[in-house]
Amino acid sequence: MITGMEISKVEGERNSPEGIANMRFNINFDDVSTSDDSIEVSYTFLAVYESAVDSSKSVGQIKISGKIKSKESKKDSDEITSTWKNKKTLPIKFAENLINLINFECGSRGTLVAYSLGLVPPLPLTRATLQESNSNKPAA
Repeated sequence: MITGMEISKVEGERNSPEGIANMRFNINFDDVSTSDDSIEVSYTFLAVYESAVDSSKSVGQIKISGKIKSKESKKDSDEITSTWKNKKTLPIKFAENLINLINFECGSRGTLVAYSLGLVPPLPLTRATLQESNSNKPAA
């Protein structure tokens, strides 16, 4: 159960006055730490604005970093810790919840930064859903 979220750093820049054709979003889980039944996940949210003239060119970006705190059962806490330690990923359901929280919070808070820079609000329009990769299965 997520118990808190904090934002520790916000960066924004507009590199060009060109029109914006597209936004790309990226969320990284930077680190995971545990203490008893508490999990703390450090994250970075990045919205990159692509040029309408040249889609390989960035018109601007908004970057938000922080931490999410969660209390989990011993079993879930052990699974999260083990998955992070071994694969540097998070269990699908836990990661999905974090991604949707980060999208909502950083999108809504990033709106003020975007407005100040003359950018479109960084609001992902759909709820994220994750599924296991088939990369570990043999090819048919």
